[in-house]
Amino acid sequence: MLRDAVGNTVPPGVAGGHPVLASGIKLTDATADGGDHTQALTAGATYKIMADSTAGGQWLFGIATTATAANVVWFCPVGGVLALTMPAGYATLHYQALANGASCYIAKMADNKPTGMTTT
Repeated sequence: MLRDAVGNTVPPGVAGGHPVLASGIKLTDATADGGDHTQALTAGATYKIMADSTAGGQWLFGIATTATAANVVWFCPVGGVLALTMPAGYATLHYQALANGASCYIAKMADNKPTGMTTT
């Protein structure tokens, strides 16, 4: 397993992982200009995001608006898989697709923090 700087573990291949059953969410961006949208998630939880293969369906994600490049902190390419951990204190994921009608799926990953690991 790989571990990030705050003790979250993710599988070596982001397509793997142990999902929490019935946690799946489908996001579809039907906005022609790729407007900023939001989805409630759990602060501190790790999620796997899987983008479809819609032409131009890249996804931008952030913890603040995705309307400005400075606030985009994660990117998922067409047909890509991304693992992200919502920072502590943030429970709203901002997102937009760069193609009208693109969709992606989000699944919450089981907590894989090693016993005795603390975060600050």
